[in-house]
Amino acid sequence: MTITIFNKVRKMAKGFLPFYLFTLLPLFVACNEEPDGSNLFSTEDKTIAELVKERPELSAFYRILEKSKFDKYLGTWGEYTCFAPLNDGVSTYLDSLYNDDAYLTSKAKKIHNGIKEDSNWNSLDVMSKVELMSDSLCDDIARYHLSGEAHMQLDLDGTGTSWSTMMLGRSITVGFFGMDAYKEEFIGLTSLNKVSAILEGDIEAINGILHICSNVIPRSDRTIDDQMRVEGQLGHNMQIFYEALEKTGFVDTLLIDKKYNADGTAMTYDYGGVPTDRDGNALYYPKECLVKWTVFAETDDVFKKAGINNFDDLREKCAEWYGNCSGWYDYITEKGITISTGEDYTNRFNVVNMFVAYHILRAGMPVDKIVYEYTGKGGDKWNFCFGYEPQEYFETMLPNTLLKVWETSPMKEKKLWLNRYMTNNTLTSRIGLFGMPGDGDHDLVFEGVPVDRNNSKDALNGNIHPIGGILKYDQNAKNALNERLRLDSSNFLYELINNGLHFATPGEVSTLNGGGNGDRVAFVNNFFDNIVCYNPGTLLRFNVMGDWRAHNSDQFQGWDTYDFAIKLPHVPTGDYELRIIYPPMARGGLMQFYLGNSPKQSDMVAVGIPFDACADPYKDATIGYEDIMSETDEGYYEGYDFGVESDQRMHVRGYMRAPASFSRGTYNTIKDPLSYKEDDIYSAAKQITGSTNCRTEKGYGTMMLRRIITTQRFEQGKDYWLRIKNLVNDPNLGWSFDFVELVPVNIVNSQTMTEDWY
Repeated sequence: MTITIFNKVRKMAKGFLPFYLFTLLPLFVACNEEPDGSNLFSTEDKTIAELVKERPELSAFYRILEKSKFDKYLGTWGEYTCFAPLNDGVSTYLDSLYNDDAYLTSKAKKIHNGIKEDSNWNSLDVMSKVELMSDSLCDDIARYHLSGEAHMQLDLDGTGTSWSTMMLGRSITVGFFGMDAYKEEFIGLTSLNKVSAILEGDIEAINGILHICSNVIPRSDRTIDDQMRVEGQLGHNMQIFYEALEKTGFVDTLLIDKKYNADGTAMTYDYGGVPTDRDGNALYYPKECLVKWTVFAETDDVFKKAGINNFDDLREKCAEWYGNCSGWYDYITEKGITISTGEDYTNRFNVVNMFVAYHILRAGMPVDKIVYEYTGKGGDKWNFCFGYEPQEYFETMLPNTLLKVWETSPMKEKKLWLNRYMTNNTLTSRIGLFGMPGDGDHDLVFEGVPVDRNNSKDALNGNIHPIGGILKYDQNAKNALNERLRLDSSNFLYELINNGLHFATPGEVSTLNGGGNGDRVAFVNNFFDNIVCYNPGTLLRFNVMGDWRAHNSDQFQGWDTYDFAIKLPHVPTGDYELRIIYPPMARGGLMQFYLGNSPKQSDMVAVGIPFDACADPYKDATIGYEDIMSETDEGYYEGYDFGVESDQRMHVRGYMRAPASFSRGTYNTIKDPLSYKEDDIYSAAKQITGSTNCRTEKGYGTMMLRRIITTQRFEQGKDYWLRIKNLVNDPNLGWSFDFVELVPVNIVNSQTMTEDWY
């Protein structure tokens, strides 16, 4: 289900402080820190804190807010959503924490989960139980029931989605209780993590929305490996995969939850001042770097269908699947690696280890945030056009391999498939259409491994997604990558995902920023593993989901005297064309590109001549930009190709138009698939002409182009770092790094088909 963001009109009652003075919740606030009370309301209208306090049935939750100091924050100006559980729900939840026996065998639990022991526990009233809670436990529960945006119970789309809480990187899954609800009276009500029901919703306060709920919303405070093991104790069936996870040693990997120094202390980041945007507005920047993981795991039932009934059976199958993988896994041959079928499963190139590693991503993502989905929450920003089906690529823990995730029917069922493979996926022989199964050019070779959206598990440091088939890096997986690979920077810069910034809204970021600017996030230059900054004047910025001319409605960018290198994702060995998308504009910058196999400047080799991102495509003959013509009074002349031929002319000069697959946020008016009439070969393409997608949007400063950087061989066994250096000492010039495209030359040079516009 979806929760739609409700942009509440603030009630400007007398006696309010100026808006720019509002102080909201800092991100990492100590449990006992006394918040600033200078912005408390004095008005006849009620805050969320006042609404909760005046209801006796919410007294236990209000006491939790008091102990964590959130009562003061919910009494200040801002926009919040508060999910307040009834006293009975609080009591039931605290009983479950106090009597939880899982800690006896768990590596991540405290006795009674942070509740003081009391021999009379079972006879205590709920308020007495709350008094025995630690401040940190109160803080955790409070954060998980609050959001920095106002969320109404509107426009639920029935597919399951999540929204971020004030616990950075943690989210709540929203749905409906069906006929199988554990309480009959919950049937048809909005569900939160499949346990808590909204009993009374959309209660408007002057600073947000209050929803009264049946229960405390449950959240896991176990790491991924611990969560998987406990699920097994509860009778859930991922035990064969979990045993493989243990034997390969990945359980220890999945314990990591932050970036740490060598002495074991958490790394912290100090900007050395207040970062700002171009207008001088203070920006939020993360001061710690969370580490999260995504694990795709076969259930025991899936394994049994493949003849795997225990770990020994899995080991034998892994030997079949990976024993001869050098035939398609180029890395093995290039590195001269010998594959092991022995019993040292911690060997990175033991067949079982390889199987498990391909299931693990460095980025922890709820099921609805793996690709950019259309939901009520971000529907006004969702900018994919003409029925485009989101397709993303993520590097796995199997060295230098990509996992492809494809969402079909994004406006309807939202089915997720891993390594879905269709021939000529990014090529087409029909003007204006992208590759579709059954059109004679595109055969569905491998449907893909389905992701079970309904049974995903959220853990303290990531997510577990059951899958309905066997996932492996095989020839099919490699063939599925023989297409135009559009690699979004917010996917391979996994710190963006792990720290709650991928698909974040400006409202959510504004809350992290104390109520200030939420459009952009700043970063210390050493925050990312895959970025090296040579000039300390390089500014790293991320534009969160908004009305940008950008893939996924967000983009990575920066300004000033930039000189940095970014590590590109690995691809199967072959000859590729490397492209970058950019906005031609007066502040675009003059830059030089370099490529190297390490971030050392001495390893970098310049590719091409200096690139002028400021150049006006209408005036610079080296670009050779031509408008896509609109229909004339006489209609479209025979042979009119809607820019395909002019794209080819631009391509010779090293440029291409932007894709037609996305537009500018709220300017997107055509989300449905293109229609095609057999008696009018231009029928589909006509819909693109005149729309506001980035392929046809005209005007210097508004259009987007792709720049071809180089065509060369990329080897799976090597790293590739792309360096971008500002050649002009002008701090007003910038760069944009929304996505790169790596395109196999056989796709670029196809003689019978053209790259589609998507």
